Amino acid sequence: MKTLLNYALTPVLCAAMVILAVVAFAKQQEIDTLRHKLALSEQTATARKNMVEEARLIQKAMHANPVRTVTVTAYNPTVEQCDEDPLIAASMRRVRAGTIAVSRDLFDQGWVFGRKVRIEGLGIFEINDLMNKRFTQRIDIFMWDEGEARQFGKRSIKAALLDI
Repeated sequence: MKTLLNYALTPVLCAAMVILAVVAFAKQQEIDTLRHKLALSEQTATARKNMVEEARLIQKAMHANPVRTVTVTAYNPTVEQCDEDPLIAASMRRVRAGTIAVSRDLFDQGWVFGRKVRIEGLGIFEINDLMNKRFTQRIDIFMWDEGEARQFGKRSIKAALLDI
């Protein structure tokens, strides 16, 4: 009887141990996969939270004070006033009448490419370019004619960032 148990029961017990080992290995892989998915979900949630916060700050900056008094000047498409390719603006679009360049501090506050700006007494312009880093609180109106730009001069005018 002992021999029968040794020869019959031992292989069954060994098979059961192998099956349990395989099941345990599979469960461990499933746990590892779930841990990895959880880590990715946490990273995604953190990234989304940061994006929402950044969007909220940008929105706040854009609407904090859309009307301000700025220095308004004019510029022409010359290498002296622009860069080595004066016909291409910082937005990578061609320069054209009806567009403006803004100082980088305004740009950082939501006055970005494509947005419209109403300049009191002059009309509505589209932001297409950036000014040199040395300027602040400033708008430069694009003009083809250098004489017209010189005649325009330098003015302190109210400008409003529009939501259109």
